[in-house]
Parts: sequence; C-alpha cells; structure tokens
Amino acid sequence: MSVSPSIDSSALPRELPAGAGHAPVIEVVGLGKLYEANVPLRRWLARGMGLDRLAMAGGNGTDRGVAALSGVSFAVHKGEAFGIIGRNGAGKSTLLQILAGTLMATTGECRVRGRVTALLELGSGFNPEFTGRENIYLAGSILGIGRTEMDHKFPEIEEFADIGAFIEQPVKTYSTGMLMRVAFSVAVAVEPDILIIDEALSVGDILFQQKCNRRLRELLTRGVTLLVVTHDTAFVLNMCNRAMWLDKGKVAYLGDAADCVREYLTAMGAVAGNEAASPADSEEIPVAALPSAPALNLDKCQRLGDGGVALEKIWMVNEAGEASTIFRLGEWCRVVALVRAWRDVRLVSGGCELRDRHGQVIFATGLRVVRRLIDFIPAGQCRAVVMRFKLEIAPGQYTLDVGSGAGEREDNTWQRVVAAAVIEVSTTPEQEVVHGLARLPYEVSVYRANTEITP
Repeated sequence: MSVSPSIDSSALPRELPAGAGHAPVIEVVGLGKLYEANVPLRRWLARGMGLDRLAMAGGNGTDRGVAALSGVSFAVHKGEAFGIIGRNGAGKSTLLQILAGTLMATTGECRVRGRVTALLELGSGFNPEFTGRENIYLAGSILGIGRTEMDHKFPEIEEFADIGAFIEQPVKTYSTGMLMRVAFSVAVAVEPDILIIDEALSVGDILFQQKCNRRLRELLTRGVTLLVVTHDTAFVLNMCNRAMWLDKGKVAYLGDAADCVREYLTAMGAVAGNEAASPADSEEIPVAALPSAPALNLDKCQRLGDGGVALEKIWMVNEAGEASTIFRLGEWCRVVALVRAWRDVRLVSGGCELRDRHGQVIFATGLRVVRRLIDFIPAGQCRAVVMRFKLEIAPGQYTLDVGSGAGEREDNTWQRVVAAAVIEVSTTPEQEVVHGLARLPYEVSVYRANTEITP
C-alpha cells in the first residue's frame, strides 16, 4: 500500500526553503560504494584501524564486485523535503545507509550536520524480546536522550502510535504495521534536525499514513529536513521541493520534484514491456480525416525522449470540432495526436495525461490503457491516435502531457511533449459545486425516517 497523498501541498513551497543560502545540512560529493567479493583479511584489518578508504582504494575491484553507487553528488538545505526515486537496485537504500552512518562509502565525501533520525529497515535498532515501551526508551538512549526526557516524551509517543495494550508486549509479537507505528512515533518525537525515511511509510493502514503525512508537514514548517526514499511518486510530488532519480547507482536527474517525477515516469513507461497489450492489425486501421481546426502550438514545449517516434502534431478540440483549451465542467474534450515513425517501429502506443497544479496525474488514457497497441508503423508513416474524455473535474487549470512509445526493450523508443496545452475548466452558477477533485456519478435522496425501533 502506498502512502496516501492527502497533504495540502499548497502549504508547501516548491522553491527552496528559507535558509537555503546557508551551508547545506546534507552535502554529498562524488560518493561511491563498491561491494567487492573475496576481500583479503589485510583489507578488513586496515578498515578496523581506520584506514578503510586507503584500503579500499588499494584494489580496483570493479571486475570483482558491484558498484552500488558511483559519482553521486547533491546537497540538501535546512527545512527542505528531498525525495529519492528509482527502480529496485538503483542504490537508494545504500545511499541512505551511508547518510545515516550505518554504512561506509568507498569513495567521495558525505557531510551531515545536525541530529539525524533514520527509519530504514523496519525494526532496525529494536530488540524483538523487549516490549514496545522498553524499545522506545532504548531508541532514545541510542539518540543520546536521557530517561528523564524520554519520560516526558513517552505519553506523546504512545498516543501517536496508538497500539493500545500492545505497547507493553514484546515487539516480536507486532505486525509490520504496528512496528512502523512505534518506529515512526519515536522518530518524529525526538525532535530531529534531519529525518531520513526509507519506504517505511509504505506499510500500515491509510488512516495512520495520513496521520504521518500531517506530522511530516508540521516538522517541515518547523525547519526539520526530510530525506525520503520511496516508490510513491505522488508522495514526492505533494511533499518534496526537489528530487533525485538514481539509476544503476548514478544520478539520472536532479532538480525540481515535478520535473524529476515526470522524467522518471516517462522513462519507466517506455521501458515497461508492451507485449501484454493486444496489437491491432495494421490493415484493419480505418482511414480518417485529421481535424480541420488549428493544431496546438508546440514550439516552446519541452520534448523528452529519443524521437524514434515523434508527436508531429496535436489537436485539442471541443464537441463542435473547434480548437479550444477552455471547457465547461462536464463537457467532452477530444485530443488527436499525430504520431510519426522515423524508423520501422512495432507495438506503438499513444496517450495523454492531465496534471493538476501540483504536477500530479489526475487522469490518463491512451492505447496502452485500452490494451490495443498499433502493431507496426513503417518508417516515415503516421498514425492518428484519438482520445475523447469528459471533463468531470473540479474547475481550475490543468496541463496536458501527450506521449508515444514503441518497442519493448532493446528496440524501445519514445517521445513525450510536456505541457502541450493548459486546459481551463470552468463552471456556471447554476451548476452544482464540485467538492474535491472529480465529480463521480452520484445520487442523493431524503426520506422520512422510521423512528420506531424494534427490540
């Protein structure tokens, strides 16, 4: 279960927080970590004598081990929420362990300024034979907090964890959700300067996840620095100022959280195998006229991808066939994407995404969604992908991303046009108010209640 993106992120600035002009609280320069096989005993002895860096540099080892991290550099400022995303095995957890001080880097420098509380592997630092209460005091002592101070903090921790009488039971009897409750409650109660989280919030029920999100928001407003590794891109979009995408131990993207997530999802969508979809036979695709209305102006739009397939033109029209980016609530919108193949391509997709002002995808559709890819497009030819949807969403502005991908893995190619259009959805005074993000089909009734209660 992923973390629920329930935070009102309008309260969180997208720019760097106040104090960003001072020295970063986390500074990483050229960080590398090499896991070597068959390390000789003298190397371990050198490590024990504090000569680990020199010892590790004594041999190349690249042909005998695995480079989990290579040349990673970034900085995080006080009060900033910084996200780290990437596929499994990208080196994310290794990086956090180095920052938390539980693992040593092979090369590079890592400087962390302030008290660090880390939620890495669930239960790390907890004694399974101790009760929840005893582990809370143990965690406090590890962080240098005396028993008297923990006596004052314990009621708050116990209330936030909300596991009832289990607080007096051995931790080995806890479920993963209960363990996360206690661990997170301790982490946020000990007033850290830097809070590091590695996927810990991906377990537990949705109500506690929302409770955690609210507390993280409070910590950020108080100047606590948050560094989080997660696969939940919605969490990164709603919570983080900036983000870093790690790929095979290297920095693939570092910058604004929304841009980082968009790059990552686009690449992952292109890499994802398309073979599960049912391709349409090229001979059965009908011929249709393109819209007579003017196409969108894409000259200033950012384009991602290698361009083996290209979005040559994109139209957005209303039900009358007129070019428009302004719609009434409940009106139909039609998007036509003209996809051109610059080389022979197979298993071709085309789709679009609507994003809100936080960059979060609120709706997506396309050939992959309906599981009907184009089986083949010869080099130089075009296909038109037509998508029609009803705008039953809250009034406001939205951006439209349009993309196309082809192939499976080795022959993969893709392109995405970022913010091809800004869509304005408005409402009239006589229309009902949309509470929330979307307007689902609904019924509301009133009846006279039968107040007679049968025993």
